[in-house]
Amino acid sequence: MWRRFGVLFFCLLLVSACSKTHAIPSGYHSYNLEKVSSAVEQLDFQPELPEYIPVPMISVVTDIYQSEGSVLMDLSFYTPDNDLLTIQFSQGEINTPWIDPEELSILGNLDGLYENNRFSKKLTWTKDGVTYLMTYRASVAHEEDNEQSVTRQQLVEVARSFHS
Repeated sequence: MWRRFGVLFFCLLLVSACSKTHAIPSGYHSYNLEKVSSAVEQLDFQPELPEYIPVPMISVVTDIYQSEGSVLMDLSFYTPDNDLLTIQFSQGEINTPWIDPEELSILGNLDGLYENNRFSKKLTWTKDGVTYLMTYRASVAHEEDNEQSVTRQQLVEVARSFHS
């Protein structure tokens, strides 16, 4: 009997050690992964999803549409203060105007473009044929307070969480 208990205990320990669960780092937030995953399943391609986001979410809106022959998906996360974090996926290029983009490293061999202008902060990268564009826009209230609630480093950290 003790032997069976020992084998069962070992198996449970092994399963729990092998499961992929990551703790959300301090300063980051969970989101409705179930709703987002079911929306992503409607696409012909399978983009990777972030493990967490840099803002607290009260609602998420998903939208699939076509632009210049490419299928795109927007995930729009709204905060209690009405800030907006949008993550866009496409199998093709995402046409977005850039004012003064800065090249940066996201992971070892994964580079991106970052821009911080007075309207938004954007980070884009391409991996395995999928283009990702993450855009953060502070609410008008934050703009008046001159508050910087999401930093460049936070966007890069969220981008890394897509591919960890």
